[in-house]
Amino acid sequence: MENFKMIEEYDFDLKPYDHDCSEGIKLLNDYLKKINKIYAKGQNAFAELCFYVYKVRELFKNYSLTYYNRFVTKKNEYVFFENIMQGLGLDETAVSRLCSCYEKFVEQETDKPVILEEFFGFSKSKLFELLTVDTDQLKVDIKNNVLRPDMSVLSIRQYVKNYKAQQNQKKKLFEDEEEEQKEPINEDDIPPAYDPKQHYDFSYFEDKTKAQLLNIVWQLQTEYEKLKKKVK
Repeated sequence: MENFKMIEEYDFDLKPYDHDCSEGIKLLNDYLKKINKIYAKGQNAFAELCFYVYKVRELFKNYSLTYYNRFVTKKNEYVFFENIMQGLGLDETAVSRLCSCYEKFVEQETDKPVILEEFFGFSKSKLFELLTVDTDQLKVDIKNNVLRPDMSVLSIRQYVKNYKAQQNQKKKLFEDEEEEQKEPINEDDIPPAYDPKQHYDFSYFEDKTKAQLLNIVWQLQTEYEKLKKKVK
């Protein structure tokens, strides 16, 4: 059931090779529409679950609507948010995922919350896997067909792993650049400027760039012109 998804409509030939299949095609399309509705119902039910768990959590944070972030039974027992979730069979991890899914993947344009169009084809377990990836990056990768609803959970997990590795690499490069900028320049490490009056071994010129060599030639020319004037 993990790979269960909505099916696209087929453009069937009603009379292939002069064989009338119109009645069978009508029945097939009707059955497939009902199956797609079942899938949509499951996705919308998940969106609603995310929405209401999130709303219950927000309610318990509201001092004006609760008794110090709790409610009290007639037996003088305190009921906290965690107690409500435990009664629903939801542990802390499940609650965190559902609330994060609401914030990241759910919208409420009408009276009922629904999964955002870009993520509608992803099952809830796949959406859980994608929670740590930047939303804009997800949309770009979906658009470029890098990320698809028909990918397995393992493939999506590998996608997330690759994303995190890239982010860590970018972070490391950024930190290295910042470190280089902060590192003070040691004047002793700066090689002395070229002096046309001094003698240099061949190895001195080997590691010089084209621009540096041109600059050396220019300095030699200037020095030569000075000497030529003196001779005259």
